[in-house]
Amino acid sequence: MTFALLFPGQASQEIGMGVTLRGATAEADRIFRLADEITELPIGELCAHGPLAELTRTHVAQVAVVATSLAAAAVLEQRLPGLQGLSGWVGVLGHSVGEITAMCVAGTFDAETALRLVAERGRLMERDSSSCDGAMVAVLGLTAQELAPLCAEASSSSGGIVQVANLNAPGQVVMSGDRAAIAAASALATRAGARRVLPLNVGGPFHSVYMQNAARDFVATAARTPLATPQIPIVLNTTAEPTTDVEALREELSAQISLPVRWEESIHRLSALGCDTFVELGAGQVLSGLVKRIAPGARTIAAGTPDAVDGVVELLVKTGAAS
Repeated sequence: MTFALLFPGQASQEIGMGVTLRGATAEADRIFRLADEITELPIGELCAHGPLAELTRTHVAQVAVVATSLAAAAVLEQRLPGLQGLSGWVGVLGHSVGEITAMCVAGTFDAETALRLVAERGRLMERDSSSCDGAMVAVLGLTAQELAPLCAEASSSSGGIVQVANLNAPGQVVMSGDRAAIAAASALATRAGARRVLPLNVGGPFHSVYMQNAARDFVATAARTPLATPQIPIVLNTTAEPTTDVEALREELSAQISLPVRWEESIHRLSALGCDTFVELGAGQVLSGLVKRIAPGARTIAAGTPDAVDGVVELLVKTGAAS
C-alpha cells in the first residue's frame, strides 16, 4: 500500500471538531491551547460548542480547521512514532488553508509556526472579505471549461467579478466573487445544464481577484518565516505538482490565496505517483468524498477522531506501509 495524507480547508468546520482528539494526547491539547494564545480567541471553545456562525468567520475557521488537522496528525504521530519516515509515503496535499497543515506535517515548519501563519492569513482574508460583498458557490454538472465563459459574461454584465476558484472533482467546480456576479453566473450555469448550484459555508470570495491584496500582504509574512526542506513531497494547489523546494513553497504560501485550487488534478497526480490510499486528517469527510469521484478505485479514510486514527494505524501496519 502507498498512501497520501490530505488536510481539509475552510467549510469543513463543524461544532464538536477536535474535542476527542484533545483528550487523546497532550500534544493535541497543546495545539488548541496554542491556537487560543496566538489568536487571543477561544478557538478550542468555539470548536467544541460554537456557535457555528462565529466558528465560520474566516479568521476563526481557518485556525480552527488547521488546529484540528494538526491535532489529528499529533495523535497519529503518537500512535505511530517516526511518521515522516514511513516507507509508504507518496505525498501530502491540503485544500486551500489545509496546504499550510500539509507543509507542517511534511516538516517544513513546526505547529506553532503553522498556527501563526494561518492566524495572519485568516486576518488578511477576513479584512478583504469585509471590504466586498462576496461569496462562493459549488456548481454541479458543468466543467471549469464550460463555466469560464459564463463567468466572463456575468462579470461583464453585473459590474462585479466572478471566477472559477476550485476545480474540485468531475462535475464539481466552485465559483467565487462578487455576490451579484455569482447570481448572474449561477443563472447562466443553470440554463447551461448545471444540476445544482450550492452556496458554500465560507466568509468571503476566496481564491479570486478579491483576495489579491491579502495575497500581496501575506508575501512579507512568508518571506520572514523560516522554512525547512520537507521530508515528504507536497503537491501544490496552484500547480498540481509535487515539490520539496523551499522557495517554491514560500511562493505558494501567498500565491494560493488568490489563485484557483487545482484539486482534481492534484489527486490525479498523486495517483500517477502510485498512491492507492488517501487518508483525510481533520474535520469532516469532504475531501474523501471528492477523492471517490476523482479516483474511484482508490481507498479513502476520513480520520477526525482518535478511533479513526487508530484504524489508520492498523491499516498502515497491516499492509506494510508503516515499515
